[in-house]
Amino acid sequence: MGMYPSPGAMPPGGMPPPPPPMFGPPMMFPPPGFFKPQRSFARVIFTTLATAVFGLSVTLNLYLLLYAGLGGLGGGQGITQETVVAGSSDERVAVIPVSGIILKRTAERFDELLTSVEKDKNVKAVVLDVDTLGGAVAPSDEIHARILRFKKEHPGKPVVVTMGSFATSGGYYISCAGDYVFAQPQTLTGNIGVILPRFNFSKLAQSYGVEEVTVTAPEHGFKNAGSPFAPIKQEENQYLQGLIDDAYGKFKLVVSTGRQGRLTKKIDDIANGKVYTASEAMALGLVDELGYANDAYAKAASLAGLSNKEVVRYAKPVGILEALAGGADGKSNVGGGATGGVTVNGVNVKIDAGLLDELSRPRLMYLWRGQ
Repeated sequence: MGMYPSPGAMPPGGMPPPPPPMFGPPMMFPPPGFFKPQRSFARVIFTTLATAVFGLSVTLNLYLLLYAGLGGLGGGQGITQETVVAGSSDERVAVIPVSGIILKRTAERFDELLTSVEKDKNVKAVVLDVDTLGGAVAPSDEIHARILRFKKEHPGKPVVVTMGSFATSGGYYISCAGDYVFAQPQTLTGNIGVILPRFNFSKLAQSYGVEEVTVTAPEHGFKNAGSPFAPIKQEENQYLQGLIDDAYGKFKLVVSTGRQGRLTKKIDDIANGKVYTASEAMALGLVDELGYANDAYAKAASLAGLSNKEVVRYAKPVGILEALAGGADGKSNVGGGATGGVTVNGVNVKIDAGLLDELSRPRLMYLWRGQ
């Protein structure tokens, strides 16, 4: 008798027979497609760049569409006032913060804040709290011009600047409108110059049969100058350089006028695009004194002849769209710091509209890109 029961027979104890072994299809090695040719590295890079540019463009346009169509969500609340230093209510020093990338909305918000300050008869002096890497040329110039208009219409009210971590490029452009400028000992400032960010993918596109076929009128003019997919032309570079040089000349004029009699070197030697430490800026005459915000408050009170100053910080709360742009904490553009975002399920999400805008199309910038 064998040790194992015959097929179909019941095993001892009446237990059912074990199921037959299960076998899957035979494994193939190597698996199918293992040696399939991969896309070239250049193709991957090109596809990634094209996708990124398209994605940035779509995101920015959606953002701008929402911003324009739902402006009521963009921060329609009134101006807030926070007492920083208690004192006599009729001897008020108003603090207006300017921070984040300087864009059109920054200039608009600044105008709203300064207009509110102008309506407050108790305000006797203004302190600009500047902490920005700079931004677009036109908004920086708008803020500078608005400060000059305030000084002209209110000659007895001094404007003092206190610089935070950064007051570079457009941030310094704005600061030149102040009567007296403080820099913290660790402030970085200067960076007097203009940049036109450009990226050119024409050689990469040509290798994959992508050709720039944009139609313009005039046919051989400069309407499409600076296109990232068209070969670089010397005459277009000269044309764009002329635009930059004009903005650069305005920057130098602003510095020479605002710091008249205080610069220790010629403007062309100072306006070389370099970022200066606070001590270097002090030696060049770009700032008047090293100190902190409290020192600026005291100086403003002294220039205005106040004996018991009250320091009040003016701000305007941001709405949901501006929060997505980087200021959910009330620190976007004018009114706070350079960081922010919205917390979603414990994750901080930040869409920097200024960066998206900068990457999606060329524009003249008073901006330091070192950070």
